[in-house]
Amino acid sequence: MYTDEEGFGAGGPWYQGPMMNLCNNLGFTVNGVYGFQKDEDFLEKQQMAWENTKNAIDRGYPCYGYNLALPEYYVVNGYGQEDYLFSGFGVDNLPGRNEQRIFPLTPELEDRLSVHGDGYVQLEDIETNDLLIQLASTRNFHLKGDIRMVTNGGVREIMSTAGDHIILQGEGRTPRNQLGTYHIGLLELYWVERGRSSSPRDVVKESLEFALEFADGPKKWVNSPYSSGLAGYDLWIKAVEGENPSIFALSYNSQCWAECRKYAVAYLQEAAVRIGGTAAVLLSEAAQIYQEIYANLQAFADLLPFEGKCADHYKQPERFAQLAIYIKQAKRAEESALNQLRRIVAIL
Repeated sequence: MYTDEEGFGAGGPWYQGPMMNLCNNLGFTVNGVYGFQKDEDFLEKQQMAWENTKNAIDRGYPCYGYNLALPEYYVVNGYGQEDYLFSGFGVDNLPGRNEQRIFPLTPELEDRLSVHGDGYVQLEDIETNDLLIQLASTRNFHLKGDIRMVTNGGVREIMSTAGDHIILQGEGRTPRNQLGTYHIGLLELYWVERGRSSSPRDVVKESLEFALEFADGPKKWVNSPYSSGLAGYDLWIKAVEGENPSIFALSYNSQCWAECRKYAVAYLQEAAVRIGGTAAVLLSEAAQIYQEIYANLQAFADLLPFEGKCADHYKQPERFAQLAIYIKQAKRAEESALNQLRRIVAIL
């Protein structure tokens, strides 16, 4: 758990260090380039990402990167003369919670939108906006207020200030000199190499040790305005019960942590099977607790969906009263879960 005073939890600090170290236990090593557009050596990092990715693909290693189309992670599966080739959200017809938002790009819309180029663009042509509004309405999405477009390559996201947003499907191709120049200006491109796996016992012990360490909020990982573990829940609860809650922050947070807790259940169940013995009993019990946490966080996410409608649609006192119930129940279960993880680590 990792959140700030708005109830927003993006950018967990475990990603670049502990998570990638722990991946080694699973039999693979992650290498790559990470940086921001504001960095003095940003152009060098762009070049490093390009050269490393071409080399990795030539050697048969899987690659992935951030925001090659939208602010999501994509599988980079090839390269052209000056382009990254990739697959993922907005490129492929993949099942998921947002597949209904992805629309084929009609030739007429492509002609009208291509004149704007890449980046963030305010769409002001009435006829173009009417076509987009009509397209979105075919699946009960409503574009209202000002309409703008963002594109980084072939995929286009159409957003409205007082309504929904939709995705126009596009080609998985992005010029290499655009990597890391959109959204928050974050450049990430990695490749994955096979390594030696650790025993299931070591995999689980070391992962849970870090989870417990992080939940205690050590300064080397957790700094203001963020808190972790149960203290993170306290900030989340305070944000839900505040006078002017941030719909974006709270909906994003709940979607992220609901998904994490969902996979915690599967992870602990698999660990119980692989390790067996006394530890298996404790791991199975932990999985049941995380199932309870997941149920509450998912109920929160369903009541305040990320990528839903505009913020004003959700600001009712009764909605937030119920959200507070869900998050407080999740916190109580999380406290029990952390105690259970400590028992498991002691046995392992």
